Amino acid sequence: MAQKHYNLKKINEIAQGDQGFVRDMLETFVENVSIEIKRIQTFMPMENWTAIAETAHKLASNFAYLGSHNLHTLAADIEKSVINDNNLIGIAEKTEEMCNQGIVLIRQLKNDFCILDKN
Repeated sequence: MAQKHYNLKKINEIAQGDQGFVRDMLETFVENVSIEIKRIQTFMPMENWTAIAETAHKLASNFAYLGSHNLHTLAADIEKSVINDNNLIGIAEKTEEMCNQGIVLIRQLKNDFCILDKN
């Protein structure tokens, strides 16, 4: 069995047993995170680190709600490195890793919950 890159504990607590709410949250997550990862991928060739950091900030809370601790940490680290420290050493690699892991997470959620693309 493949390792799950998410934990729905927090979302289930918020939903208080409403599985329709959980599904809506997951569908929204998949749609929004897909869009934000595509945005980051367009910023990468231009090395627009500020825009990447702002997008990583948006993604960090999404990853936290999904119990994706590694992705949350990566997103927060990218944001902190760019905005607070302006430390760009390894930032491209971290950003690529976050995008790749985010894509894996999205695929997993789509497969596990039969979520279809809305496009």
